[in-house]
Amino acid sequence: LLAWFGIHSVGVGTFLFHGTLTPMGQALDELCMIYASLVFFYITVQANETTAAPGLMLVLAVFGASFTVAYFLTPAFFPVFVAVYACMVLAIIYHTYKIAKDYFGKEDATSAWQRRLFWVAATFYPGGFLFMWAPENLLCPSHQAVMRQLNLHAWFHVATTISPCCYV
Repeated sequence: LLAWFGIHSVGVGTFLFHGTLTPMGQALDELCMIYASLVFFYITVQANETTAAPGLMLVLAVFGASFTVAYFLTPAFFPVFVAVYACMVLAIIYHTYKIAKDYFGKEDATSAWQRRLFWVAATFYPGGFLFMWAPENLLCPSHQAVMRQLNLHAWFHVATTISPCCYV
């Protein structure tokens, strides 16, 4: 339930940012992304009995609060946000792989479905970032007409919404 709430909050934050293009809208978008990632990280770590950590929820809550304070107190925090968020996504993929690898090598229908979900989730997010978000941000200033036609940012949102839904 918390994972679905996280996905929903990112959708609301993204809507507020893209609908207003204000600094507060951007903050709501980016902070919701961090909070949802903290939830997904917690779920993936706790789901694997070899990595379950009893104090993890408190550590992640303190991290989330500290990140929020730093976000509002530090000018030009966006590169830090991108780096932290990318590390969190990679950590989620890693911990999900540790869970999903139990389904590799098995040929039953459930295992095949779990493998497909893992690969879609593990490739759509980084793929969306590398092949849609980054090129648009790099090329948009010099090739606005082409970027407007491709709508890479919109496709990035589609890909990065599919990914967490597959994790759930």
